[in-house]
Amino acid sequence: PLLESFGNAKTVRNDNSSRFGKFVEIFLEDGLICGAITSQYLLEKSRVVFQAKSERNYHIFYEMLAGLPSQQRQRYCLQGAETYYYLNQGGNCEIPGKDDAEDFRRLLNTMEVLDFSADEQNSIFRILSSVLHLGNVYFEKYETDCQEVATVVSATEIRTVAELLQVSPEGLQKAITFKVTETQREKIFTPLTVESAVDARDAIAKTLYSLLFSWLTDRINKLVYPRQEALSIAILDIYGFEDLTFNSFEQLCINYANEYLQFFFNRIVFQEEQEEYIREQIEWKEIPFSDNQPCIDLISQKPYGILRILDDQSCFPQATDHTFLQKCHYHHGTNPLYTKPKMPLPEFTIKHYAGKVTYQVHKFLDKNYDQVRQDVLDLFLSSRTKVVANLFFGHAQVMARQRSLIRRSSTRTRRYKAPTVAARFQQSLLELVERMERCNPFFVRCIKPNNKKEPGLFEADVVRTQLRYSGILETIRIRKEGFPIRIPFLVFIDRCLGAAGWALPSQPGETTEPEGLLGAAFGLGFPHMTKAGSSWPHPCSQLFLKEQLYQALESKRCRAHHLAALTLQRYARTFFIKRRFRSLRRKIVLLQSRARGYLARQRYRRMRHTLIKFRSLVHIYVNRRRYLKVSWGLGSRPAVSPCVPPDGRAASPRCAAAAREVNAGCVVLVPPPALQPDPQLTLPLDINDYPMAKYVRGHFQEPAFGMLTAPLKAPLTRLDEELCHEALSLFQLILRFMGDPGLGGKQETLFGNYIVQKGLSVPALRDELLAQAANQVWRNTNVNNEERGWLLLATCLSAFPPSAAFDKYLLKFVSDYAFAGYKPVCQRKLMHAMARSQLGAAAARTFPPSLLEWTANRRQASMALDLHCFNGDQFSCPIHSWSTGEDLAGDVLKLRGLVEGWRGWTVAMKAGAQWAELAGHDYVLDLVSDLE
Repeated sequence: PLLESFGNAKTVRNDNSSRFGKFVEIFLEDGLICGAITSQYLLEKSRVVFQAKSERNYHIFYEMLAGLPSQQRQRYCLQGAETYYYLNQGGNCEIPGKDDAEDFRRLLNTMEVLDFSADEQNSIFRILSSVLHLGNVYFEKYETDCQEVATVVSATEIRTVAELLQVSPEGLQKAITFKVTETQREKIFTPLTVESAVDARDAIAKTLYSLLFSWLTDRINKLVYPRQEALSIAILDIYGFEDLTFNSFEQLCINYANEYLQFFFNRIVFQEEQEEYIREQIEWKEIPFSDNQPCIDLISQKPYGILRILDDQSCFPQATDHTFLQKCHYHHGTNPLYTKPKMPLPEFTIKHYAGKVTYQVHKFLDKNYDQVRQDVLDLFLSSRTKVVANLFFGHAQVMARQRSLIRRSSTRTRRYKAPTVAARFQQSLLELVERMERCNPFFVRCIKPNNKKEPGLFEADVVRTQLRYSGILETIRIRKEGFPIRIPFLVFIDRCLGAAGWALPSQPGETTEPEGLLGAAFGLGFPHMTKAGSSWPHPCSQLFLKEQLYQALESKRCRAHHLAALTLQRYARTFFIKRRFRSLRRKIVLLQSRARGYLARQRYRRMRHTLIKFRSLVHIYVNRRRYLKVSWGLGSRPAVSPCVPPDGRAASPRCAAAAREVNAGCVVLVPPPALQPDPQLTLPLDINDYPMAKYVRGHFQEPAFGMLTAPLKAPLTRLDEELCHEALSLFQLILRFMGDPGLGGKQETLFGNYIVQKGLSVPALRDELLAQAANQVWRNTNVNNEERGWLLLATCLSAFPPSAAFDKYLLKFVSDYAFAGYKPVCQRKLMHAMARSQLGAAAARTFPPSLLEWTANRRQASMALDLHCFNGDQFSCPIHSWSTGEDLAGDVLKLRGLVEGWRGWTVAMKAGAQWAELAGHDYVLDLVSDLE
């Protein structure tokens, strides 16, 4: 976990991408692991100071900020990850499914197991915190002596970094704003430009992190390194081939390493294999393979390989990235593997074995030089923190050893030249390959099934491309047609004869009896042999004496005999493989049949259980209908009817003409008092953060809001193209509903329900419909027109709510600008609908509002229903548009004293001789609307 947190990061293609190469050697003694050592190659230091879009820095920074206790966070002056420039450039401070705080706790446990002291842990977190604070050091430019130089704006961050690292604040500020040149007499401080100061700041941050990572690796290796020599198994986890949007110096090194390892793979699998067949004079047709040696020469061959040119340019003070690029164009412009850009851009393209990659040369020279300035080294050597001072002391010793070695092998006139990053990387890569050549290598090829990182998706083209450029198809062919199994001859004879019941003689003169096939294959004449455990002679047997066998293999005919042995090995191996394949196939077929039988039985049990449950529900329904008809008959009063609450809190309104036409005798005439605002109605605490103007700016196609007298040319909100025409037709209906003076009574109700039905049938139009209604009542100077608009808005809210993205904006609009008494009406309907949506229930009604709801909305009054129980009790129950059958039945049961167990009940409605059942989760007024 320690190296994983410090060396892994989130990239565009991988949530946990390793940004350094690992070579882990595991030591074994008596079959048990007795130690290990980890070598690391080319830590990607640029990630510390820069991340592309959707990428993250190294995991340790986010884990530390998420997992440190508040007291330690205050000690290191730390805040949230989004406040640090080195962490927020990618805009992705969190990874779904990754718990940074929990990973940090695992990291602390690992440090305790590895015996990191409290002071060492404190120093590690101090260094990491100082890196974050360095990123927040900003500069501004000012003119002095006719030149622009940099000055530090955020002096607080400088003091914080100096305090964390226990160095001089003035020295740290000079290190990032001045360049020091030493002469024999004095030190000359040259002020830096803003760009150079930023580079100096980033260089210190990268150096701190790189030295800390190397120290952690060495510390872990010292703890787990074996105390004595032992056998080992080594595992190489190298970078994957990279082709990003912006490919810099690190990607060139990574892809060069992949090229070299691919060359090593080709040499082991193809070249050496086929050369051995030729040496053995085996009849063999050579299998062609893609040799990537030219690409390796392009990158690293002396004297004009790209990395060689880069090293040479790094020695010249006046060299720039541009001069480096021009030399690459000059020496490799005609190379078919190298491509210059058609436009004068600072980039070049290399055709690798895995495809073309374009590299941008920005800061190639700075990244390749990567040396700590002497003044910076002196500054941190004086740190009062032991770990920081030791980090830079060790680095200074390494630099001194390199300087002495180079001077020792140089002439007197040759100046000291510090090793570059490219040179160190090439040397470490050569050492790695040499170590692998001394081993018996096995290769594991990872194939991506798709480029989207999605499970269950297999893209044949993506896989086919990888198989081709990695040489897998040629590998399969050479393994199939060649001799992949190399069993020692004596072991092979012992296996074959032992499997058939024969045995080689242990001493000359002893006899056994094998098949004559072996003698015929070798062309050798051997004396008579007998079968082990028997005395009868075999008619086609010849004697195999160990001495004769050894002499034959060591004689001049040894090569022919060896070829025959290889052929026999091949056919015998094929026989055993086929036999094992048939055995495995029988077992797999048996396993598949058992698994399919188990799944079929499981599916049958589920279907049987479902059918039994469905049949029981049908029986319950039929028996209930039969019970109601027998016990109470069909002549009772209606079980549900509009009525007046007995306490007079609010009355149910009635339209007399409509009552005679639709529900004659079911509506009671009462004087309706005005509906007062509900004193218990509590609006959301953040309602003032949702003004309608904000919604208009964010969701309307054009930021305009207010009454229109002409039809719309485009919908108000952003809709799919197939809904635009319907939205425009809907607006014309709204204009007609609000502006037609001849529309009233039954026609008004039917016309309004037609509009509401549009919203019910097409959920994607609901926000557009509500937005159009709200738009038409805003600053409407026609009182009758505005009142009609609010009536339509209240009726729509009786049938469906706005989406979660619109509900609070509409609630704020209603609360501030509602016409006359429509404010409490619309508030209550919106709040009830929002509450239903939060419970996860289906918020929309099935049918448009009933006549009762239309009348209540016009009068701004509450509604109530008369409910009759079968024991003769009668209750007047207040309801609203979103009351369910369970809510209404629960109110009655609670009134009758049933505190628990009231859930699961519902109501039914009788109209004439017909009973209408209602599910508990369905709306009561949908039942009324359905019968109407």
